Amino acid sequence: MDNPNISEDLLKRIRNKRRSIRLFLNDLKPKATRLTNINIICGAIATLLTAVPAVGGKTVIEALGGTNPDSDAWRIPFAIAALFSLLSTIAANLYKSQDIASRFGKAEVCDAKLEGLETFLRANQIAVKDATEKYTQYITEIPFVSTDSGRLLGKYSSLDKVKGEILEPQSNQAVDRTFHCSIAIEDLESGCHLWLAVEIKGQFWPKERELHLEENGTWKGGLREGSEGAVFSLCLLAADDKAHQQIESWRDRGLAANAYEAFRLIPGTRVIASIDGLHRK
Repeated sequence: MDNPNISEDLLKRIRNKRRSIRLFLNDLKPKATRLTNINIICGAIATLLTAVPAVGGKTVIEALGGTNPDSDAWRIPFAIAALFSLLSTIAANLYKSQDIASRFGKAEVCDAKLEGLETFLRANQIAVKDATEKYTQYITEIPFVSTDSGRLLGKYSSLDKVKGEILEPQSNQAVDRTFHCSIAIEDLESGCHLWLAVEIKGQFWPKERELHLEENGTWKGGLREGSEGAVFSLCLLAADDKAHQQIESWRDRGLAANAYEAFRLIPGTRVIASIDGLHRK
């Protein structure tokens, strides 16, 4: 019979890796979109600037104020076209050299594999030894995604030192609509903000306020969770100043609309602790 502690540890590793992958994809997707749009738009503008004098001929050139092929009326459009063509080429080469499409696809496939592995492990349909081998095999396919969800691409070293633990509630506990929570934090530095968030199937809902610690590095308080029938995780997030502002903006929009959409786990946030398997009584 498998050791339940080892099984739970592996499940936590899988969940942390999947959070890393989601953060990686959230960071990579806007970059891929920007480079693709720059390539398309700049290429189209370069083609248009080149084609207009050719299609319009003498009439267009005269409208621009020059009939001499050596005049600025001829040179300027082609110079601008060359610039946009260069920008298009740079964007296309950056997209290709950074292997964005391949990395995005591999990360998505790995996330799907890990989701299936997590499901089998929870249902006791696979031995821990076999699951560990598969986990190791899957993560070797995405060496470009950091194991630590808070240090993707090496950007957020300011969040690396903080350590935390959720003391209450406990994993797999049935909780009331409003339940008590306590945490303990070490090595919190200036510019690092703490939030508690509920996670359901990879989607996050930060709770109403930033956490402010007591002098001994602890926090205690009540949390309200309205989800009925859903199994959820409680995550302790560390956020840098920029991510903290985005969380507050998300909260303000929710208050104004009296409805909260799922929050995307953005760059500049790090899950430093989590409790899984919580459910409403």
